[in-house]
Amino acid sequence: MLRSVDLELIARPIVWMPLAGLLLLAIAYGFGSGSISGLIGIGYFAPMLAIAPLLALNRGDNTVAPATIAVLSLCGVAGAAAVAVGEFVASGTFRAGGTVANPIHFADVALTVGFVATLGVVFVKGPWRYMFLAGPLLASVAVLFSGTRGAVVALVVMVTVAVLLTIFMRLVAARIVGIAALASVAVVGVAIIAGVGQTSGVQRVATDINDVMRTGLPNDASTELRLRMYQGGLGAFMASPLVGHGPFNYAVVASSYSDVPFETPHLHNDLADFASSGGVMGLLAYFLFLLAPVVEAVSAPASATRGGLIVIAASLSAGYFVMGLTNAMFGILNVTVCFAAVALVISVLSRRTATSIVQPTRAKAVR
Repeated sequence: MLRSVDLELIARPIVWMPLAGLLLLAIAYGFGSGSISGLIGIGYFAPMLAIAPLLALNRGDNTVAPATIAVLSLCGVAGAAAVAVGEFVASGTFRAGGTVANPIHFADVALTVGFVATLGVVFVKGPWRYMFLAGPLLASVAVLFSGTRGAVVALVVMVTVAVLLTIFMRLVAARIVGIAALASVAVVGVAIIAGVGQTSGVQRVATDINDVMRTGLPNDASTELRLRMYQGGLGAFMASPLVGHGPFNYAVVASSYSDVPFETPHLHNDLADFASSGGVMGLLAYFLFLLAPVVEAVSAPASATRGGLIVIAASLSAGYFVMGLTNAMFGILNVTVCFAAVALVISVLSRRTATSIVQPTRAKAVR
C-alpha cells in the first residue's frame, strides 16, 4: 500500500469498507474496554486486513483464471461431501464433519465454497458451465449430514436469493428458468426418495418447525441456551449502546443480564456479539464487513459477467448473515478467513472480463 500505484485501491469498496469497519471496532473496543489493550480484539478480524495487499498483488498476469477458482472450489466442496458421507457411513454420526472441524463451521465453510463454485456458470463458456451447479448440491450433502440447522436455513435463503436476483436482473431466458425449475423439482423428488428427510439437518429443522407450531419456540437445550445468550446480549447492548463492553468482557456482561447465567466465549450470534462488544459502532462495522463484496460487485464496470458476480456476492453475504444468526461467523478464524478469501475473489473478478475453461474449436483442414 506504500506504492503510489496501489493508492487507487483504497477507493474500492472491498478495501475501504473492511478498513472502515476495523477502525470503528478499534474506537469502540478502546473506549468500551476502558483500556488501549482492547485494541488487541482487532486481531479476531485480522484476515480482513489481508484483502488489500493481496488485491495489490493480483495485477495483470498474476490474476488466477476464474475457471481455476471454480474448479478448485468444486473439488473442495466435493471433498466436504465425501467427508460427511464417509463419517456417516463409518459411524452413523448425527453430526458429520467432526473429524476435520466443528460440525457447524464445517457446514458453513462447505456451503460457502459450494456457492463460490458457481463462478464457473458465470465465467465458463459452453455446456461445461452447468456442471458447476453441482457446487450447491454437494454443499447440501455436507450441510444435511452435519446436522447444522443454521446452514440448512442459509442454504434455502442463498438459493432463493440467487434465483430471485437472476430472474429480476434477467440474466437468463425464461425458457432456461422453466427448465431449471423442472430440474429442481426432479432433484428434490429424487432426494426425498433417497431419504434426505432422514438426515440430521432436515430432522432438526423439522423438529424446530414443529415446536414453533405447537409452543411458539423450539424447546431443545441448544436453542434454550442461545435464547439466554440473545437476551443477555440485548441487555448488554442497552447498557452501553454506543461502544459496547469491549472484545474480552462482553460475554460475561451479557451473562449478567440473562435470567439464567451462562458461560461462553461468544454469544453464538454475530448481531449480538458485535452489538454487545462494540455497540452501534460494532454493528456498523459488521454490516461494512458483510456488504463489502456486494457493493464491490455492484460498483464494478459494466461487463457480461457483472450481473452473475452480483448474484453470487449477494447470495454469499446473505448466507453469512443467516448462518451468523445462530453461530458466530466473523471472529471465528476459519470462517473469517473463508469470507476474506471470497471477498478477494469477488474483487479480483469484478475487474476481469469473461474467460473460458473450454474453448471448443473446429479443426481446420490444412492442405
